[in-house]
Amino acid sequence: MPSKFKIQISNPCHEEWERMQVHSGGKFCGSCQKSVIDFTSFTDTELKRWFNQNQGDSCGRFKPEQLDRLILVKENYTLSRFKPNLIAASLLAFLSFPKLASANISSSYPTFQTDNKKSLKDDVLKENVEDDFVTIRGKVIDKGDKLPLIAVSIRVKNSKIGTTTDRNGEFELRLDRKQFKDKVILDIRYIGFESKELKVNLNKNDVIFVKMKMDQSILGGFAIINQPTFLERIAQLLNG
Repeated sequence: MPSKFKIQISNPCHEEWERMQVHSGGKFCGSCQKSVIDFTSFTDTELKRWFNQNQGDSCGRFKPEQLDRLILVKENYTLSRFKPNLIAASLLAFLSFPKLASANISSSYPTFQTDNKKSLKDDVLKENVEDDFVTIRGKVIDKGDKLPLIAVSIRVKNSKIGTTTDRNGEFELRLDRKQFKDKVILDIRYIGFESKELKVNLNKNDVIFVKMKMDQSILGGFAIINQPTFLERIAQLLNG
């Protein structure tokens, strides 16, 4: 399967996911008598791996942002993907070049000496600067399956300060106490989930845990549209 592809659902299913019977990998739809795979927590790489291993008519549950977009999964090309005679020809051409003369190459780099001693005055100034700032730390998870949500937008309301969650669903914001005083409101948004506003007390150092509820999911039989990359087209030509 090419590393570039799209997922499309032409006719979405209107059955209620919560009322379906739990089944391996997802649920079972009594209406169409098919298993519905839950792909909502899959990464792009996991989607490609699943489609490589499973063929045929299937139904799935997706987040809106997983559909109708070009999914690009980087792939490592190996020699085994090309014809043996082409590999042999390439090796022969390489060995035909004259060998480079061996040489001892030495590199010298400038060295510097630093003084690691810090004055008491520097320490006091640093502590005063740290007191002027406060750090908000938190984690965002899916309320349904308790999995971390990646790239959730976290912004301080009525300001330009913001960040996004990492692959563990965690985020960190550093704020100036003089600008925001004791409280701020965080505007939390993620595609396919209900937006939230959360009031945060800056006088507390507690880690914030945010549970987001999925706004909607799309069910139905899906089609995979392959779009080979340039290197994949070359590989196809070489392999016949």
